[in-house]
Amino acid sequence: MKLLATGKVKWFVYQKVVIVFIVFLIPLISMNIWVNYKGMSFTKNTILDSSLAGASFYSKQLDKEIYFIRNQQLQFQEDKNIQKLSFRGESLEKYEEVELIGNAEDLLNRIIASSEYVVNAGIYIKSLGKTISGKTGVTAIPNMEYEKISSLLKVKQKPSFYRSGDAIFLIETGDNAELWSYIEISKGKLLEALNQIATLYQESEVFLGSNELGNILSTTDDQLVSTEVLRLITKQDQFNSDIPEINKVNGKSYFIAHNFISSLNLSLIMYVNQNEITRPLSQFNTLLYASFVIAIVVMILYSYSVNLMIHRPLSKLVKTFRMVETDNLDLVIESKTKDEFYYIFNSFNRMASRLKRSIEENYEQKIALQHSQLKQLQSQINPHFLYNSFFNIYMMCKVGDSDSAAELSQKLGSYYQYITRSGADEVAFFKEYQHALDYCEIQCIRFSNRISFEYEEIPVLANAILVPRLIIQPIVENVFEHAFEDDSRQGVVYIGAECEEGKVIITIEDNGNLLKDEEIEYLQKKLAMGLKQVEKTGLINVNNRLQLKYGPDSGLFVSRSKYGGLRVELIVKYESKEV
Repeated sequence: MKLLATGKVKWFVYQKVVIVFIVFLIPLISMNIWVNYKGMSFTKNTILDSSLAGASFYSKQLDKEIYFIRNQQLQFQEDKNIQKLSFRGESLEKYEEVELIGNAEDLLNRIIASSEYVVNAGIYIKSLGKTISGKTGVTAIPNMEYEKISSLLKVKQKPSFYRSGDAIFLIETGDNAELWSYIEISKGKLLEALNQIATLYQESEVFLGSNELGNILSTTDDQLVSTEVLRLITKQDQFNSDIPEINKVNGKSYFIAHNFISSLNLSLIMYVNQNEITRPLSQFNTLLYASFVIAIVVMILYSYSVNLMIHRPLSKLVKTFRMVETDNLDLVIESKTKDEFYYIFNSFNRMASRLKRSIEENYEQKIALQHSQLKQLQSQINPHFLYNSFFNIYMMCKVGDSDSAAELSQKLGSYYQYITRSGADEVAFFKEYQHALDYCEIQCIRFSNRISFEYEEIPVLANAILVPRLIIQPIVENVFEHAFEDDSRQGVVYIGAECEEGKVIITIEDNGNLLKDEEIEYLQKKLAMGLKQVEKTGLINVNNRLQLKYGPDSGLFVSRSKYGGLRVELIVKYESKEV
């Protein structure tokens, strides 16, 4: 039985089932991973957008508040009373000067009261030689506020925004520097606003800064991270505050959102540890990895289950069938489960038991039949052949041909010894062939040399081949009895032999003309019936014995001979191990 095609990979059934399961499962897992990835990506972007929106909202509120303060500063500076003080300060009457200064103080106090970010508001009028401040009042120069503002104006900085230590000022000049207005912004309030933005996340920090001024105000003392973040921001367009960034700083990934505060000409930058933003997503990551691991475990368990429930019983069944192919029927398959394989195993056990009994019965019957056929063939001693042989010996002795009589006696004795002995059913092929030739010589003497025979020498290979006894002589005997009976012509028997690997072919032909085509066809039909033919003598006997032992491809095959008589081919196909 051919179990495997040459050159093809052997796949077990359970492997195919598992592969099909995995092929169907992989798209589901891939789809699940893709959906989770897209969901996490969407959620992450939503969180980042929310963070950006929160930072943008607070930065816009701060920008709006500083714009409001600056607008009041510009309106105050353009006030007609302030302009009057600036242009006519030296020529004003005393009472008018006092009135105008009082108006200026009222305006400054209004500015201070208008926003919690304003600590102090003041003005310096060069024509008066005085500073007017909501905190210190009217003070002649030089004084501390004048000195601080004048020192700041000497520094080349961007307009309006100035810093002196912890103090932050909005300074505007007018009338060719004859008039300075300044507003001190509360650092505490600014820091409070930054802290309010920083409260969006626990691990977030916020600072105000620019490429020129660096970190102006920050919610953290760690300047290393903020400096590096500011450097990364300045590499891009600082006015593009709509795109959040994720960058690595000192080995950590930070989400960075920046908004330009145009009123201060600074950037408000918030940076958050990315882990904090994505922490709510970590449980989804965990679930995703867990589902992936569970899928792998399911595939492993499924493969093991299929192997345990299907592959092992099938393998056991296949191994058992292979043992049956070696003619081993003493097999019993046990099943520990009450499933379909339990039924199959029990059915196999019953089949093997019945097959064993059937083979034993049929085999013993066929062996007995073969022995009986051989015995029957051995017992078929033609009395006329024996009488004629003895008569021929008698006549040879009468005429004084003692050599011929001795030779005929010797061959006749060998002949009867060969056909009557009990022993092994198989003999060497050359012995069986020689026995047929001896029979031919005896018959040629019997027919007074009216009949002759020709034969071929057998190959050396024949010395090692065993064949059943008495398979050639009955065919030759049939020729002498039927081909040349009552025929006055010179008869010739042709005997040939071929030995190939796994096959022996013996050909017996004659030149007789007594056999009709209808008789040959009838004989062919009888031989084709094989073991169904119950006749026990002659050609049928030999044919049955050969097919019984070697199978239907062996046996006798008859046809018309090229010499005019009958052609009989005796074919024995054997396995090489029997050689």
